[in-house]
Amino acid sequence: MKKQYYFARLFVRAAKTIALLVIFIGIGLCVLRYYQANIAAGGIAYKPSPELQQALDDLKDEFLSTEQVIESFNAANQSSTPGLQGPRFPLLIESSEDLVRISAELSRVDQERQRLKESVVSRFETLVKGIEGKLHVYAAALQSSPSPAPAPAEDIAGLVPPPPPAAGPEDSLFSSKLNSSEAHERSQSLAERKEFLKALGTKAENAENRVILNEASEQVDQLARLLPEKPGASAPARTDSASNGSNEPRSEERGQLPPSERAARQLEQLRSNVRQMLLTSWRLDEVFEKAARLVSVEREKERAATVAQQGIWLSAAPRIVIGLLAAGLAGLLILVFADLVQTQLDTASSTVTVADAINALRGSVAHLPVNEPIIKTRTERSVIDEETPIEGGA
Repeated sequence: MKKQYYFARLFVRAAKTIALLVIFIGIGLCVLRYYQANIAAGGIAYKPSPELQQALDDLKDEFLSTEQVIESFNAANQSSTPGLQGPRFPLLIESSEDLVRISAELSRVDQERQRLKESVVSRFETLVKGIEGKLHVYAAALQSSPSPAPAPAEDIAGLVPPPPPAAGPEDSLFSSKLNSSEAHERSQSLAERKEFLKALGTKAENAENRVILNEASEQVDQLARLLPEKPGASAPARTDSASNGSNEPRSEERGQLPPSERAARQLEQLRSNVRQMLLTSWRLDEVFEKAARLVSVEREKERAATVAQQGIWLSAAPRIVIGLLAAGLAGLLILVFADLVQTQLDTASSTVTVADAINALRGSVAHLPVNEPIIKTRTERSVIDEETPIEGGA
C-alpha cells in the first residue's frame, strides 16, 4: 500500500517548495528583464557634450573680455557703462533641467550683451537723435508758418571740445571673419559719415546744433577706432564722391520735402548705418550664437533620448508586471493542484481501508465450520444464550 501513488505523494510533499521555486524563478526573470531595460535605457541616455561645455566657457571669457574693452573705451569717451552680471552656467550638464537653466541664462546674457553694445553708441545716438528731433519740429513749424529768414552762420569751431585721447583697443571686439578689406571699407564709410556731419554742422543755423553735430562727428571718429583696422589715407578721397552721392537724392527730393525734414531723414539713415557697421560681426556675437545653437541641438538630443528611454520602460514594465503575476499564479496553481492530489490520495486511502475491512469480514465469514449444528428453535437459542457468559459480568 505504501508504494502506491509514489509520485503523487512526492508532489504533495514538495508542492510548497516547487511553488516557491517557481515564484523565485519568475521574480528572477523579471529582475533580469529590469536590468536589461535599465542597461538599454542607459545606453541611449543623454550624455554631456564637451563641445557645449567648451562653448559656454568661451562665452564667459569673451563676455568678460568684451566688457573690459568697452569699459576702457567708455571711460576714455566719457560714456557710462551699465552694471552687468557675467554669465553663470551649471558646472555639469546632465539633464533637461540643466539645459533649461542654460537657456534661461542665455536669454539673460543676450539682454546684457545688447545693453553692453548699446553703451558704445549711446552718446553718439543721443546727440544725433537730439538733432533729428529738432529738425522734425522745425519742419513741422515750417509747414504751419512762413519760413523765417536764415540766421547768419557763426564760426564756433573753437567751442567744440577736443576729442579725448583714446588709442585703439588692444583686443579687437570684432570677429576674425571680418577681414581687413571689409574692416577698411567700414572705416572709410565711417570717415564719410564724419565728414557729412561736419558739413551739416557748418550749414546749421543754430550755434548749439553746430556744436552737437561737430561733437557727433568726433564721436564717429572715436567709434572708428574700435575697428580692427584704422582708417587709411584713401578714406578722405571718397568723401567727395560720397557727399556728391548724398546730394543727388536731396536734389531729387527738394520739391517734395523741406530741407530740415530731408536732413532729419539723412541723420536717421546715418545713425542706422553707424549701428550696422559698429555693432555687427563682434566676436561676442559669434561665440554667443555658437553657444545658443549648441544648446538648441543638445536640447533636441536630450528630448530624443528621453522619448527613447520612455519607450523602453513602457515596453519593459508590462512584461515585468505580467511575469510577476504569472509567477504568482503558477505558484498558486501548484498549491491548488497539490491540495487536489492530496484529496484524491486521502479518498483512495479511505477506499482501500474500507475495502480491506470488507474483505476481512468476508474472510471471517468464509472460515466458519460447515458441520456446526444450526439452532432452529427459539428455546434452544435461548438456552445457548443463557449458557454463554457475557463480558463484563453482565
